[in-house]
Amino acid sequence: MPHKFLKITLTTLLLACPISAQAQSQKTDIRPNANRLLGDDLRNSFKGKTHSGAYNFTEEGEPTRFYEETHKSDGRISYTENGRQDPGTWLILKDTLCYLYDAADMPGGCFRVYRVENCYYFYSDQNIERQDELDRDYWTARSVHKGEQPQCEASIS
Repeated sequence: MPHKFLKITLTTLLLACPISAQAQSQKTDIRPNANRLLGDDLRNSFKGKTHSGAYNFTEEGEPTRFYEETHKSDGRISYTENGRQDPGTWLILKDTLCYLYDAADMPGGCFRVYRVENCYYFYSDQNIERQDELDRDYWTARSVHKGEQPQCEASIS
């Protein structure tokens, strides 16, 4: 299936998350302390919800890009970053969260989603899931439901 799906609707959290001295970089594997979201749990975490997120993290774990993404109940999405709004479609395929944007310059994608407390981590399905993923980024983005205070600060940043 061609991956014309969205650009990682990276719904991540740091907008509401205070930065601590021990920031978490994308090389931190959160999976041992996380729950993989599948089926209805995945759907219920996104359907009708807006996520505030971040991605493009520095080696020190500081995000460089922030976004907000609303997952409408009818399968449509609204992605906002730096004042630009991009509509698209979201769906769940084989327990991955997938995005397809209407704009040609917005790449889409599918993601394995993990949750630590109320924080969501997105792993691109372009990277084959392995037990040992040393020397590569583990996750591409992280988010929380808009307006929530992250409960995973100790493990995030």
